[in-house]
Order: sequence, then structure tokens, then C-alpha cells
Amino acid sequence: MTAPDDTFPTLRDLACEIGQVQIQWSFLEGEMRRQLAAADDQRRTLRGPIISHWRVYAQRLSEDQPAMAEHLGAVERVARTRNLLAHGIELASANPRKNAIAFVVCVDTDGANRTLTIDEIRGLSEEIHRVRRSILFGLHAG
Repeated sequence: MTAPDDTFPTLRDLACEIGQVQIQWSFLEGEMRRQLAAADDQRRTLRGPIISHWRVYAQRLSEDQPAMAEHLGAVERVARTRNLLAHGIELASANPRKNAIAFVVCVDTDGANRTLTIDEIRGLSEEIHRVRRSILFGLHAG
């Protein structure tokens, strides 16, 4: 990513991409919340992570709607990397004066380090958006 003045990604650019992931994730959770509310006649308030409740809902629906298993799998794939960004960043690096890749290093739950470049983070944001649209339109179509 080269800017017109020949600078490269800054730490602020990297933070912006991480923020985009969080925004897209919030939209995805909002869709999960809407689906749970529509399925629950009591409209009760759920405690704990919304994704945990949505997983149970999706697993139940996947028995009758095979496409729901695909939606659940897609959510699980993006959730893993999103969780690294939300809970595991140990190092962030960007140098706008050198042609260097901006990246973060995250510590996974097993203690292993995982490096995510700014382009991978941007791709994750786009994938979360696609997953949200998929569960939004996939469930409403079926």
C-alpha cells in the first residue's frame, strides 16, 4: 500500500484496519442478536457472549437446514482470527519510511505466536462482512 507521498502503512493505518475488523464483527454480532430475538418468543436478555448463544441456535437449525452448518463453519473461521486480534495482540509494527509490511503478532490460546499482516487484517474485515451478508440473506431466503 503506497500513498501518493511514497509513505508506507503507519501504526495508525494498522490500528484503523484492526478497528474495521471490530466494526464488522459488531455488525455480525448484531445480526446474530436479531436472529436470536426473532427465534425467541420470550425476547429474553441473553447473558454471555452472543456468539455462544448463536452457536447453539445455529447447531439446532442445521439439523433441518444444511446450509446453516455452512454458516456456522464460516462464522467459526472468522471468529478464530478476530479473537486473536481482540484478545491476543502482543506486538504491532509499522514503518512508514521504509518499504516494510505493517503487521501484528498475536499470542494464540495455545501460546503460539501468529503474525497477521495489514493485508490479512483487511481481508479478514472483508470476510466478516461477507459472512454477515451470507447469514443474513441465506437464512431469510430459506
